[in-house]
Amino acid sequence: MGKKSQALARGLSQIMQDHRMEKDENGQQLQVSKIPLNLIDPNPFQPRRVFNEEEITELAETIKKHGLIQPITVRKYNGRYQIVSGERRTRAAKVAGLTEINAYVHELLSDKNMSEWALIENIQRVDLNPIELAESYQSLLEIHGYTHEDLSETLGKSRSAITNVLRLLKLPEQVKIWVEEGKLSNSAARSLLSPEITDPESVARDIIEKGMNVRDIENITKKVKAEKQKDKTPEIDADMADFQRRLQEFFGTKTSITPSAKNKEEGVITIHYYSMEDLNHLQELMEKS
Repeated sequence: MGKKSQALARGLSQIMQDHRMEKDENGQQLQVSKIPLNLIDPNPFQPRRVFNEEEITELAETIKKHGLIQPITVRKYNGRYQIVSGERRTRAAKVAGLTEINAYVHELLSDKNMSEWALIENIQRVDLNPIELAESYQSLLEIHGYTHEDLSETLGKSRSAITNVLRLLKLPEQVKIWVEEGKLSNSAARSLLSPEITDPESVARDIIEKGMNVRDIENITKKVKAEKQKDKTPEIDADMADFQRRLQEFFGTKTSITPSAKNKEEGVITIHYYSMEDLNHLQELMEKS
């Protein structure tokens, strides 16, 4: 990997150290401040779009009983505050009826650092859905110039794993929505990317409505692939068909002739057998010839 990639990878791995939530841009400890909730806006770079309302309600009950244990982190922005980390806690605090919340306040956090911070923090969480994770990877690649290798080294994931996640962004929008809603699993979504599936949205709907599993989808792709291969196989003419019939009569078992799709003078003759008796019969024919 080149110098640029090394520098980028080091930058990624150091983001959480260089811009600690409880420390300012100079590495000094931040004091906890009480911020009015009506002055706090969501993180504009937040990759998470789906929040479990039941979990937020449960967190709100915990806050009512025990208070907010971990302060959120915000940055000052145009006379208000934007969440850097702690959107679930902020939502739960509002549900709990609080009017203000404890927060670490960054005075000079840049858009770039805030964006990287939000993306990497969420990537490291286990509750991002596959589409949110894919979009987080894509943002790091497109906006901040990272490579697949940078992400692989920094996040401790194989390049193939990162590529497989990113491929989910090729799915139709409706299918991605179903994945985000948890109606389609990650493995089912990946299987829809098979080149044999020409209408992934229709198959995805069948998965949801009929309870199909990944094996069912694999069987569909195999069937489509076999049909495509069959369509590519040239039909044999009358003389070849007659020769195939004579071969079957001679061998006493099913025999097929498959011409080559690339060269009409080439092909394959297949002799089928269905028991050891059939095989012994073929051997006897060979010995007699």
